[in-house]
Amino acid sequence: MMKIIREHKITEVGEIEFITLKSEKVCVELTSYGAAIYQIYFNEHEMLLSPQDLNTFLKSSAYYGKTVGRVSGRLAVPSYQIDEKSYIVEPVGAPKTNIHGGKIGFSFKNFEITNEQITSSAVSVTMKYFSKNGEENFPGNLTLFVTYTLNNQNELRMDYDAQADADTLCNITCHPYFNFQKDKTKINKHMLTVQADHYLNIDADYLILAKAEVKNTPYDFREQANLGERIAQVLDTPFEGFDHCWVFNHKANQVDLYNPESKLGMKVDTNYPSIVMYTHNIPELVQLEQVSDDAIHSSIALECQYEPGGIHHDYLNSAILRKNEVYKHYISYQFYRKD
Repeated sequence: MMKIIREHKITEVGEIEFITLKSEKVCVELTSYGAAIYQIYFNEHEMLLSPQDLNTFLKSSAYYGKTVGRVSGRLAVPSYQIDEKSYIVEPVGAPKTNIHGGKIGFSFKNFEITNEQITSSAVSVTMKYFSKNGEENFPGNLTLFVTYTLNNQNELRMDYDAQADADTLCNITCHPYFNFQKDKTKINKHMLTVQADHYLNIDADYLILAKAEVKNTPYDFREQANLGERIAQVLDTPFEGFDHCWVFNHKANQVDLYNPESKLGMKVDTNYPSIVMYTHNIPELVQLEQVSDDAIHSSIALECQYEPGGIHHDYLNSAILRKNEVYKHYISYQFYRKD
């Protein structure tokens, strides 16, 4: 039976709504603050690493489970241009870049619940945020709707619908940290497949150098590969793991994450052209669910989006949303268990 539960909670960021979507095998816990995923249970197994304390989760700069915008990923300082008009980019998170929508992006806004729906096969909730012209220096008033839908096929889908009254940038993603292992300490036993012939090579300041082939590099996940072995090959880089973007080859079944120990897995589908994979290289050292502390490489974020920073490069998607144009993208997580 499909079910939705809503409750109000008083937190350190104010009053928020805590929403639970339930199917026979999947339970998804959401917060209106940041339009975020707090936890996902599949066959009663926790699929995410999230802070044990709700207030820590809500305020964390690690973006646990949050909706990210107005622009996910990094923009380069000091500016970008839309039709020869320049807009200021202030450094946030690093000296030469601005990360995940600015100092107070969508991840730290309380969304309004505008709709919920229950059918025999699915349950959904829609959240809304209105971003004013000039917020974090982005032009135009922008309205974003985020819809979470859980169906009886063990699929969680996020739909992002937006519109602005001026030309602007828009690149929305979701930022949960996955770990399917029983002990939750590392992701080194996970197996990953990413259908991408190319990735974005970046410098130590996370600025894009080139679109490069994955062939004969640790970034080649076209055939299923062990994450621990691949992370070991990039430990001596400035990132001490993966924090890169892969550009998809095609538009279906692009990513598969699987843990042989728990036999739990997830297929990721999206109509975005690329994905950022972040292997939790800079932990916050906060208390997480089921683990003693927040250790390096304890989880993986799989962030479907336009190529981050594409506005600075002619050969990438710019993420420009034109005035009155409809922005419509989705990300889907299909959970499975191998018997």
